[in-house]
Amino acid sequence: MKNKIFIGTLLIGLLSIVSCKKDFLDLAPNENITEEQAFSTMIQTENFVNNIYSVLPTAQARINSTPYDSMSDEGFATYTASAITFSGGGYGPSNITTYINVWRNSYVGIRKANIALLKLPDVPVLNPEDEETRKRLRGEVLFMRAFLYFDILKIYGRFPIIDKPRSVNDDVVLTRNSYEECVAFILKDLNDAIPLLPTTYAATNLLGRANGAMCMALKSRLLLYAASPLNSADVAAKWQAAAVASKEVIDLNQFTLYNALANKADNYKAIFNVFANNEIIWFRNQGNNKNYEQYYYPPGLSGWGNTTPTQNFVDEYQMANGLDITNPASGYDPTRPYIGREPRFYATVWYNGSISRGVNIQTYPGGNSAINGGTNNTKTGYYLRKFVDENVSLSTGSGRQAMSIWFRLAEMYINYAEASNEANTSPSADPLIYTYVNVIRTRAGLPNLATGLNKEQMRLAIRHERRVELSFEEHRFFDDRRWKLRFGGDIKAINWNAAGTSYTISVAQNRPFEEKMWYMPIPQSEVDVTKVAQNPGWQ
Repeated sequence: MKNKIFIGTLLIGLLSIVSCKKDFLDLAPNENITEEQAFSTMIQTENFVNNIYSVLPTAQARINSTPYDSMSDEGFATYTASAITFSGGGYGPSNITTYINVWRNSYVGIRKANIALLKLPDVPVLNPEDEETRKRLRGEVLFMRAFLYFDILKIYGRFPIIDKPRSVNDDVVLTRNSYEECVAFILKDLNDAIPLLPTTYAATNLLGRANGAMCMALKSRLLLYAASPLNSADVAAKWQAAAVASKEVIDLNQFTLYNALANKADNYKAIFNVFANNEIIWFRNQGNNKNYEQYYYPPGLSGWGNTTPTQNFVDEYQMANGLDITNPASGYDPTRPYIGREPRFYATVWYNGSISRGVNIQTYPGGNSAINGGTNNTKTGYYLRKFVDENVSLSTGSGRQAMSIWFRLAEMYINYAEASNEANTSPSADPLIYTYVNVIRTRAGLPNLATGLNKEQMRLAIRHERRVELSFEEHRFFDDRRWKLRFGGDIKAINWNAAGTSYTISVAQNRPFEEKMWYMPIPQSEVDVTKVAQNPGWQ
């Protein structure tokens, strides 16, 4: 019975051990499948690898149907009580798994990856193509292990590196490796995977499987985080490494910014609705459904209105002339705050008076989507328009092929600009900083950045562009932290009167902040069993 594959409960997923318990992996209809059977052919081995993909998270559904960015200053979770409690500071080591359970879930996937990497060399070759399949599967598993370890790294910081399956004879006490060792381990997995994988797949049945470009994109994000203030002193070489990694993805010339529609708002919205378009480096196929529409449509469209933009976020949008609304020359009229804003605003946010599917979205008291009007009603006065396909009706017809996007080309441009700006004394030292920020702004229908910006001015411009372009794509929650921002405070809402002629600004939630919140607490259950060191401030 020792060859049964399962995930033991002794270490809450961190140390999965071998025993006589019921098979966990569901690799075949027979629940008693053994390791020997699981790796007896390359087909069975691929089934095992496919199972690891099921552990990978979905960006828009981190806490129930709620993304992490609903717990940043971008968003507010309308009805997901756990996300609201988290945002209010109601979490700690004893209950963090109620909100974020990445430590356990990632180690479950990592254990599966370690088993696959151990067994892959010995899988028999039965067909001429089996050797190529073995090579590809090893690359895929290395990517997934790297992705899962990076998920731990960005949430909890440094972690115990486990690179092989553990048994009942192994010491249960674990020591966290240094941050630098963790980054190096993930980086090695990615570098080892890249030559084993095609850069992209032409066959549609392989879309979403790990490829070389995905490994390179994850390198870009990993090295950007590793160079950031939370994780490093200001070291130019680290920033330069992140810039190089980002440029390598760009220089593949296999991805292009989506730019098919003349209307800039429609074009931006289509990035997330046109299935497998050429801007996307990696997405997880969510199947044919109406999930985004159900989650994000306002009640006036029979939706659940979850994850709503905040007034804090709305104020970030510039005017169509490219000027901040705080600039007297911008033309911003506070009595008509939604007139003349940049195109991405209209593609991302539903506001009082927005029209969708022939319905006027009414957020005023008594309106069809009134603020604080019920469980599914916004608490901020806005609804999230991004990600939904407004051709989809919740009451009739079929859904659409949905994607959860993890990497796209726009992020690589912005990653490069941030990293190179930080690596240099002035943005004038690298013309590509301006070029790559401006290519994003041009696609959005905005003028280029003003010339002659200094390093700090460019830093703010890049952070603005990142916040708007990549909103609700699981960046802001972590950007706040890696930049060491003091992200608490008032989350603001807008309250319109029925005539739409006046409004007041209120506080939807006051969110606490302590420096210990830059990293999450490790679950106390893990600390108790493995004696792994708790994060500072959470002891």
